[in-house]
Amino acid sequence: MDNVHSIYHLNNEKKFTEDEAYDLLNLLMAVTSKSKNKINELNSRLEYHKSRPSVADELQSQLNTEIQKWSDKVRRLGGFPLSLYKVNIPAEAGYFSWEFPCAEVKFILG
Repeated sequence: MDNVHSIYHLNNEKKFTEDEAYDLLNLLMAVTSKSKNKINELNSRLEYHKSRPSVADELQSQLNTEIQKWSDKVRRLGGFPLSLYKVNIPAEAGYFSWEFPCAEVKFILG
């Protein structure tokens, strides 16, 4: 198998096999790790500047943008973000559930 991953239109739902879900998991780990680092950094800066409303508002806006970027990337890859760092991956008879930093998916009959 080659290392090319598909990007899906947000309106199209792809059903993943277990092997495909694990292939996607590797990409989700990389995307989520990078996003988590940015989000943690922004959270730290926000906590430090909480007494300065103008700075805190700008940092909160950046934080919201980073969270939305992560969510959008997950959706384009075929997953459904449930909460920050938790994703459902559609399957034929249910879905695979994954939460960062776990290296496994769990099948949930749906």
